[in-house]
Amino acid sequence: MLKKQTFGKKTKGVLALAAGVGLTASLPGGVQAAEIPDLTYFSIEELMQIKVVSATKVEEALQDIASAVFVITADDIRRSGVTNVMEALRLAPGVEVARVDSSRWAITIRGFNGRFANKLLVLIDGRSVYTSQFSGVYWELQDLFLPDIKRIEVIRGPGGSLWGANAVNGVINIITKNSEDTQGGLVTLTAGNEERAIAGVRYGGTLGDNTQYRVYGQFSERDGLATLNGRDAGDDWRMSKGGFRLDWTPSAQDKIAVQGDRYEGNFDQNYVFPTLDSEFSKQELAKINATGGSLQAHWEHQYSAASQIGLQVYYQYADREEPLYIADTDTFDIDFQHNFTLGDRQNIVWGLGYRRNWDQFTDTALATVNPKSATTELFNAFVQDQVDLIPEQLRLTAGVKLERNDFTGWEWQPSIRMLWTPRPNHHLWAAISRAIRTPSRGEEHAQTSLYALPPSPITGNLPTLITTFGNSQLDTEKLIAYEAGYRVQLAERFSIDTTAFYNDYDQVVGTILGTPFLETGIVPPYLVLPLQLENAQSGYDTGFELAADWRPMPAWRMQLAYSYLHSDIKRLGDPADYSFNLNQISVLSSWNLSNDLDLDAWGRYVNRDGSILTLSPFNRVKIDPYFSLNLRLGWRPRKDLEFSLVGANLLDGGGGHLEYVQEAYTFPVEVQRSLYGQMKWSF
Repeated sequence: MLKKQTFGKKTKGVLALAAGVGLTASLPGGVQAAEIPDLTYFSIEELMQIKVVSATKVEEALQDIASAVFVITADDIRRSGVTNVMEALRLAPGVEVARVDSSRWAITIRGFNGRFANKLLVLIDGRSVYTSQFSGVYWELQDLFLPDIKRIEVIRGPGGSLWGANAVNGVINIITKNSEDTQGGLVTLTAGNEERAIAGVRYGGTLGDNTQYRVYGQFSERDGLATLNGRDAGDDWRMSKGGFRLDWTPSAQDKIAVQGDRYEGNFDQNYVFPTLDSEFSKQELAKINATGGSLQAHWEHQYSAASQIGLQVYYQYADREEPLYIADTDTFDIDFQHNFTLGDRQNIVWGLGYRRNWDQFTDTALATVNPKSATTELFNAFVQDQVDLIPEQLRLTAGVKLERNDFTGWEWQPSIRMLWTPRPNHHLWAAISRAIRTPSRGEEHAQTSLYALPPSPITGNLPTLITTFGNSQLDTEKLIAYEAGYRVQLAERFSIDTTAFYNDYDQVVGTILGTPFLETGIVPPYLVLPLQLENAQSGYDTGFELAADWRPMPAWRMQLAYSYLHSDIKRLGDPADYSFNLNQISVLSSWNLSNDLDLDAWGRYVNRDGSILTLSPFNRVKIDPYFSLNLRLGWRPRKDLEFSLVGANLLDGGGGHLEYVQEAYTFPVEVQRSLYGQMKWSF
């Protein structure tokens, strides 16, 4: 293993860091939240020792990982003043976060953003929340209780050799705290003009000497955004969520964690639907209902300091009713993992997994899915070997994952990574990886009406309905990725983490115009213009990412995240240029004015110089660059009580800014300025 940096006189800071990120036992009751100092006080060297598990599936210090890794800590979330996970992800370089409307987000890593960004795998404590039916994540359902989050690990770049299909451009793993770190009670309340009310309560206790638990509940109600002419879009939303976690240590070698949750959401979302009447489209504020839940268990047995096994099982269900589709889904997943060492230089981790998905669709006026119900299975196995070629200087990591799915059969995803440490605090790495994305049920079996066009002489004076047709013969999308990075601590108070990448994509799913045909099943008849889904796109993405951490003084921390992306993906037989450049800058300033007073400023700039292409080949939307400024003032009058006042998007004035337009059924809305207060009371 590579040499870890020693802390020496910084022992006190290391212990504080461990407590702050949940690596040691928590303090009892309300003392925990108030007495643990925030990360502004920790040295750069200490922060580089934060343990990360998502990059290699074994716990390693961030500085020793040959991947583009960024960790959003619990304190980063608190100091940024955000009220949900989606906004917190804007802190990480390489992550594109765009708000579609009040309750919908488009989030991706390194390109291919969309309402269902299908090349990003999202996990909560290792449980996938990727929607296999439509290839993406319903971010509005991930309205987590933020005080329970220990950290968010963001892996930029392919993770297929460990996590499997669909971890193409990156992995986001949201890791929650052990019950031991959430003892006592906690009440949180947020209220403002946009964040109308977010109320949460949590209580943690013990069952004997070796068992801890917590239960929580949260209700949130948020206001709608604004239309382009400044009117209320009406897209309010409400979420109720509750759950529990139990951590049991039956012996010194065994740990068992059981957790579960249930949610219920009601969303008002705007759609522009196609019609065959004289208007040919209508805007509707639709009512969306979503319920679901999960139950998860994890067992870990430690044979020695270098050998352990783990077994994880989870079940989750989701029911959703909206104008586009009505669906019930169930997922069962089981994963086994074993890691051990061979000699002094070799660390091996391997595992097996099985997943079963079941779904049931009901037809709507817009979409049909055939067959209505289906069961799909996924079998997988992986192995990764980590070898210290030169102890403390040169490490090679090679791995491969094999999968058997019901859509494309057998698939393989290898990767090879090299980490070079020429001297302490200087880490250079490079990697070559292959990753794939498998088709979804929607892509293979759905037929969806998108747009209606009025009659014209070209169509024989018949209206035209643009419709997408699934394709059961779709192949996997393929990526070969080349990455290189440099992670360095240049001074005691300054560090830089840089990454450059080139992603070569092939067989990307896109739409091809088919031959129009006449539909006479209804009166009046109309012309159907088919958009057939095919593996019709290829091209490349390339870019550069930088994260910097600077301490101008002990009580002041500055965090910079910058990312540049150039995308050039071409569609077969289409001469149009869909390339674009994306520049994103984030600067978070955290200043401790005194022991009980914080001032935080977060500025962001986003500039995409190309257009967003909707599912219709006739519709392209330009998103203007925008600046955003958030300010937070936090005050702790007592050790168990914290108040904060947050202003978000303060530069928008009386208007707002457009961040994204959904690919289909587009109804553009603008993000507005918001003001809200927050209270946290621990007991």
